[in-house]
Amino acid sequence: METAGAEKEEEKLPVEERKENETVTETAKEEKPESPAVEPLIEKAKKEEKMKLSLSTRLKGVFSKEVKLGESDIDNFTDELMLTLLQSDVSYETTDKFINSLKETLKSSTFESRNIREGVSDCVRSELSKVLKEGMPKEQLLHIVKGRLDAGMKPVSIMFLGPNGTGKTTTMAKIAYMFKKNGISSVFSASDTFRAAAIEQTSFHASKIGMPVIKGSYGADPASVAFDAIEYAKAHSSDTVLIDTAGRQETNKNLLNEIKKMERVAKPDITIYVGESTAGNRIAEQVAEFLKYIKIDGIILTKLDCDAKGGNAISLSDVTGLPIFFFGTGEGYEELMEFNPSFIIDSLVPN
Repeated sequence: METAGAEKEEEKLPVEERKENETVTETAKEEKPESPAVEPLIEKAKKEEKMKLSLSTRLKGVFSKEVKLGESDIDNFTDELMLTLLQSDVSYETTDKFINSLKETLKSSTFESRNIREGVSDCVRSELSKVLKEGMPKEQLLHIVKGRLDAGMKPVSIMFLGPNGTGKTTTMAKIAYMFKKNGISSVFSASDTFRAAAIEQTSFHASKIGMPVIKGSYGADPASVAFDAIEYAKAHSSDTVLIDTAGRQETNKNLLNEIKKMERVAKPDITIYVGESTAGNRIAEQVAEFLKYIKIDGIILTKLDCDAKGGNAISLSDVTGLPIFFFGTGEGYEELMEFNPSFIIDSLVPN
């Protein structure tokens, strides 16, 4: 047999050579690769991945956890906000009412722990939007006027009133210019027969825009001038009559009764109060007093370009419930900006 022969041959080898062969054989046995432990490695990887997912989920839960503000946090925040509103020309009464309402909202609200600032800001903006009334876009005013004209209610009369020096005549000219650009004709009624140079100012704007003006002499009855302007518009088929009035303070009862007479004679379709953005929160008191004598449909705030803080718009909306139609932003005829509540809200609470 070959095997037996091989063994005999090996026995004939020297002792050192036989030992060397045995060593090689043992080494070969030791170096024989074993099959790797695949299953344990896979299980380990799965466990590590599961731990990662679990940690991620826990962290997400921490950051998205809903929390409620403590009473001291709410008090500290609303105290600072109250000071900001007062410094921005919001009246104390309106501010106090707003802060109390906001506190109740914050107490009942929950916020994501990672977005508390944004959540509180949203609450403030939401509460402010409840106070501020929507304005009247130019298209809406034009739609109202054209609707009346289409219904045969011609001319449409618009009366402008307010305190001294607020820019009533210039504002009236801006409205006339807007009407003209949209195919609506106008007649001016120079019914401010009290202020020096008021009639000349009205005539100047009428000439510049290209429209007629009906005027009387200084000291004439302003209601009769308005009546004559309306009769002129009827005779000449003019679409609108824009009635200027003398400035009057809310404390002058005689002048307030005079404006009441003008309302009775002219029967304006729309009455607009013109006040200054720079007048602070006392403008709300002025309008409230005017409302005791005459119906007012909306407000135009002028001189927004003169570093006005805009907070009085909040007081006006709260105290009077009237919409703000436009902001006057300069002397130019096109410098009439549509009022948007978000403009005021953004200035007080940046988004």
